[in-house]
Amino acid sequence: MNEKYDSEQRTSGYFLAGRTMTFLPVGASLFASNIGSGHFIGLAGSGAGFELNASYVLVILGWVFLPVYIKTDVFTMAEFSKKRFGGDRIRLYQTVLALILSIFTKISVDLYSGAIFLNQALGWNMYVSVIALVALAAVFTIGGGLSDVIWTDFIQTIIMIISYVRVGG
Repeated sequence: MNEKYDSEQRTSGYFLAGRTMTFLPVGASLFASNIGSGHFIGLAGSGAGFELNASYVLVILGWVFLPVYIKTDVFTMAEFSKKRFGGDRIRLYQTVLALILSIFTKISVDLYSGAIFLNQALGWNMYVSVIALVALAAVFTIGGGLSDVIWTDFIQTIIMIISYVRVGG
């Protein structure tokens, strides 16, 4: 079979869950990925206004930029930059920058706040909690792929919304 086709098929399956997802689970996954344990523990009051304003930017992204990305048949921002500006340097730079920023601004905060939760709820050591969270995320992501992650986020969104309504938010 064609090697380029196999590569594109793998990329599509990894980034787009094989193009089998509908709007509802994808939207819920975006919500759950954006609103996580860091918001519940560290940003409960101060983050609300920021997140409301971010929703306007997300709508603009969906209405203005998404059609451009679909038309150019790209899956990532780095791939779009390579097609738009040429060369691999900008793609590599964006990929490394996104990875570093994600590790230091999102993943570390989520792991720490998740460890605090497990420490308070179950009495686990903080380091054991972080290792357990990383192992669980790896099992879901590697074992089931993006579609399993999306469905897990979908269930998480339902739980967050029910919890918000029950608390009287």
